[in-house]
Amino acid sequence: MKKKRLKIKIYLFASLVVILGMLTVLYAAFCKGKGYNRIKVELESVTQAPSSTEPSTEAPTEAVVPEEPPVSEEESTSEPEEESTDPPVDWSNYNPVDILSSENWSLTLINRSHPLAKSYSPSLAPVIEGSSVTADSRVAEAYQKMYNDALAQNVILTPYAGYCSYSRQQTNYDNKVQAFMLQNMTKEEAEANAQKRIEPAGCSENGAGLSVDISSASAGFASTNEYKWLMENAHNYGFILRYPEDKTDVTGMIYQPWHWRYVGVDAAKEMKQTNKCLEEYLGAV
Repeated sequence: MKKKRLKIKIYLFASLVVILGMLTVLYAAFCKGKGYNRIKVELESVTQAPSSTEPSTEAPTEAVVPEEPPVSEEESTSEPEEESTDPPVDWSNYNPVDILSSENWSLTLINRSHPLAKSYSPSLAPVIEGSSVTADSRVAEAYQKMYNDALAQNVILTPYAGYCSYSRQQTNYDNKVQAFMLQNMTKEEAEANAQKRIEPAGCSENGAGLSVDISSASAGFASTNEYKWLMENAHNYGFILRYPEDKTDVTGMIYQPWHWRYVGVDAAKEMKQTNKCLEEYLGAV
């Protein structure tokens, strides 16, 4: 009887050991399926996460350069003008700032040969009431009168550019050079082409507030009623077409029908009558 009980106890103990082993295996499988071991994986994921994005070094998109009127390649067929009998102007000690402060301020020549001092700051005023476009206050007064008279004839001489600071001139010039370099030009070629369209900083009369660029809702300013009106009347208000089509070899600039410069009524009328640009009128060719 005792032997029988002992066998039963041994059988029960062995069964218990087997049951505990099976439960251990099942518990391990259960934990793995529930994902309790994922802590380590998640920590590794965090440590391998990329750092914050670095600033992009990609070059900014190039600004669209407004289309400019083509330069005429036709040679002038006009007869050569007779040389003036007036004594030539002595430009050896010419200083634009000195001229701007004199009674002949409106005839100041500013270009690459006669740059304006970087520190020069004109007294500015809106060219027309309510406009953000400014010019030398004396030029603005003349432009407002011309604008009003043209408006009475249903011609709107909308100004879109006038005075331009030295820093802005530099930015505009650099952008123009860069635009040409993107067309596979060398820097020298790009600068040569840019200087036919825009003067380098300090060499533009816009820095003195002596000129106004005029726009129109119509494409091709030279074919507009505004341009026609200006050609017939602007000299009566002291304004001239600064860069005429037939004077590109003298001014060194392309034809710019939108760019009008104030020189004073008397000089403007004489230049209109003799078909002279500012360089020719001043004897500074």
